[in-house]
Amino acid sequence: MDRKEFFAILRQNLEGCIPKEEVESNIAFYRNYFAESEKSDKEIIQELGDPRLIAKTIIDAYKASKGPMADYYTEQAQREFRQENAGYEEGEGESSSKWYDKLLFVVLIAAVLILLAKILGFVVVYILPIVLLVVVIKILIDYFNR
Repeated sequence: MDRKEFFAILRQNLEGCIPKEEVESNIAFYRNYFAESEKSDKEIIQELGDPRLIAKTIIDAYKASKGPMADYYTEQAQREFRQENAGYEEGEGESSSKWYDKLLFVVLIAAVLILLAKILGFVVVYILPIVLLVVVIKILIDYFNR
């Protein structure tokens, strides 16, 4: 993992869980840490550990600092995050997948409709003539048995 990936993962795990100002503050803290250290990026990342765990620790510390109001602030952060990411935007190594989800939904519906059309075509071409033939034969047998 390199520095860019570290920050992308950290940001991705923080956004929507704590307010944007807190996200930026923590990202800035770690950027300064990287900038001021004399160690290589790899050594710093090894020293810091998994950015997901760092994000969880930051989120837990933020919630603990807010006490009983923690849920209010985290819900506010989630609303803020959803509003900012309502359309297709590109971030630091990440992009919103809303357009992808819509496209996937349309493709899935089209596939289901095509499958239904194929099944209906099979029924009309192969099964319906057999059923009609059986019905006609049954009607003729009933007619001649009278």
